[in-house]
Amino acid sequence: MESLRKSRDFRKVIEGGNKTVLETITIFTLPNREGKIRLGVSVSRKSGGSVKRNRIKRRIKEAVRKNSHRLPQSVDMVVMARKGAGEASFHELERDIRSLCRGEEEER
Repeated sequence: MESLRKSRDFRKVIEGGNKTVLETITIFTLPNREGKIRLGVSVSRKSGGSVKRNRIKRRIKEAVRKNSHRLPQSVDMVVMARKGAGEASFHELERDIRSLCRGEEEER
């Protein structure tokens, strides 16, 4: 798994990808030709200070890493934390990632 780092890569996934809204996160996915998962995580400053935002990012990345074998292997993914993601347990974040893997998400 690699990271999306450039602003244009985030923008391309957000504007051209499929949007999935879950309880704690919103996920944008776009197939790629790389043959691997590329992940970008975005947490708003409204979520709290840098320590809290970085904790949310680490927890999201770990939830994706633990479930990466269930995800499509050629996909760019941007995960945006929603309001309340900071208070959500790791298991709630992981549940949302798993529901994406199963295809039980709501597309909006």
